[in-house]
Amino acid sequence: MIGATRFRVTAEINRQSRLASDISRAQTDISSEKRLQTASDDPSASARVGDIRRKQANEAAWAANADTAAAVANTADSSLKLVSTGLDRARELMIAGSSATASAADRASYATELRGIVADFESYSKQTDSRGIAIFPEDMPIAIPIGRGISLSATTTKAEAFGNVPTANGPTDLATILNAAAAAIEMPDGAARTAAVNASVTDIASATSHVADVHAGQGLRAAQFDAASTRLADSKVTLQEERDSLEGTDIPATVARLQSKLVTLEAAQAAFARISKQTLFDLLG
Repeated sequence: MIGATRFRVTAEINRQSRLASDISRAQTDISSEKRLQTASDDPSASARVGDIRRKQANEAAWAANADTAAAVANTADSSLKLVSTGLDRARELMIAGSSATASAADRASYATELRGIVADFESYSKQTDSRGIAIFPEDMPIAIPIGRGISLSATTTKAEAFGNVPTANGPTDLATILNAAAAAIEMPDGAARTAAVNASVTDIASATSHVADVHAGQGLRAAQFDAASTRLADSKVTLQEERDSLEGTDIPATVARLQSKLVTLEAAQAAFARISKQTLFDLLG
């Protein structure tokens, strides 16, 4: 009888220990809001969470790349807009300078403004980003990873953006075209000036078309990075939601379970306390 009683007491102590352990675990799950404390809690869910964690790390890096590249692409886009505006103004100056009413002083002023546009273009071509890297590099731009197997360059080369303009005398750059235009408009001889101005107007039109094509390509790059940023932002939300559903604590259910176990443990402890106060004769009786 005494041995059996001792066995029941030991079993009750073990049961209460398990209840206390369950309560402690529930409290940890609630405070941390994580139900997966170790892989053994749910091997399948833990394995999936590991996959999600790795994917989140990769996508965080891609998102950062996309944001940086988008900033570079937008800067390049803004610069090319200014180049287009400068070329439009150059054409206006050439038309004004070719007028019979334009004086030598007027033409000199137009030439000075044309050379100012050349200086602006030179400034745009030498821009750098926050890291000190050229917006329009001399060599091929670095392809930036923005997804698994997806890498894109943020801009084109300096030569492509500010050079490679097809003209009657072969490919040339914007600075050469506008400097030639400034020289043409300053020519004192009327016939020679007219011929040179007409040639420059044609070259400026070719430059305008070339820059428009480059600008369109730049716009496409910027759109691709914007799309990548949107895609990665959506994926971030989706992955986090799945991860939370796998490892997150169901607070209402866990609180209810905790309260139930607390009530059970309190009742068991109260009953155990009463039993512990009984004498040997009470147990034998």
